[in-house]
Amino acid sequence: MIPKLAWREYGFAVLSVALCSAICFAMFPHFELTNLVMVYLLGTLAVATRGSRGPAALSSVLSVLCFDFFFVQPRFTLSVSDAQYVWTFAVMFTVAMIISHLTVRLREEAESARQEEQRSTWLLEKAKKAEVEAETERLRSSLLSSVSHDFRTPLTAIVGSVGALLEKEEIQKNPATRELLENVQEEGERLSRLVQNLLEVTRLESGAVRIRKELYPLEEVVGSALGRVEKLSRGRAINVNLPEDLPLVPMDAILVEQVLINLLENGIKHTPSETALDIVAGVEGGSVWVTISDRGRGLKEDELERVFDKFYHDNASPGAGLGLAICRAVVAAHGGRIWAENRSEAGAVFKFTLPLETSLGK
Repeated sequence: MIPKLAWREYGFAVLSVALCSAICFAMFPHFELTNLVMVYLLGTLAVATRGSRGPAALSSVLSVLCFDFFFVQPRFTLSVSDAQYVWTFAVMFTVAMIISHLTVRLREEAESARQEEQRSTWLLEKAKKAEVEAETERLRSSLLSSVSHDFRTPLTAIVGSVGALLEKEEIQKNPATRELLENVQEEGERLSRLVQNLLEVTRLESGAVRIRKELYPLEEVVGSALGRVEKLSRGRAINVNLPEDLPLVPMDAILVEQVLINLLENGIKHTPSETALDIVAGVEGGSVWVTISDRGRGLKEDELERVFDKFYHDNASPGAGLGLAICRAVVAAHGGRIWAENRSEAGAVFKFTLPLETSLGK
């Protein structure tokens, strides 16, 4: 089926030939036939400049037929008394087709050049936008790093001073004051962890952190992480199931410990205090895998990937949305991957892998 726009172009070709024929009728008594040929060629050129090859070819054929029918003896028939006109028709048709072909081709090249220019403009705008976003991210990271460094010293002083006060005998004998100071200490430590996370994420993204892998027993890293979150867990049950035959894992033990701490803190903060957490590990396909499962509300489908984005967290949950972003950056730097799933029962599972075959010291 021919599109509506194509019918318009073919109609314009017919009207153009009709108009040229009318002009030639006015010229016929006063001009040679070769001049009439020029009028038809001009009409074909007009069709070619706005149409495609089909309408231009139609204009060429109709121009030859109309020239023969209306102006070549015997007139008003398609027969030709003089054989020389057959050559005229052939030349006229050939010239008309060449003109239409070149004109259409020129128009198509001009359209292609315009589209290429638009594409170049779009790519340039996209590149500028990416450059602006990269610069914005760099400035934000620099600001976060600077502010975080400035926060660390007073926070350390605050937490240390509160700890010293809590050891004084008069404070120990005053439950109300001790509770207030413990609250200050707890919130100070939480803010200190936030600042530390800010520093870690900016250092990881800037490439300032160099991964130093050494063969290390995973159970020791897990034990160290559990010790670090002992106070935060407040006696919550954390079940650990590590196979006895786990091989030594090439890793940066300090950074992997931070991954475990962040995942444990995430489970502690987002699940009821009476529910347990599970740590399970194993070996599969040349990698060691570790899962930390909770028994909370689980994750929505659109959150399974987004929870690892920097600064992502739902409004109902505490935190700044940096812990899981750090986990992803550290695991990726080790050549592994991390992802989240929902348990078949209630709760979420965070799983990461670390390759066993890798170069040490990198």
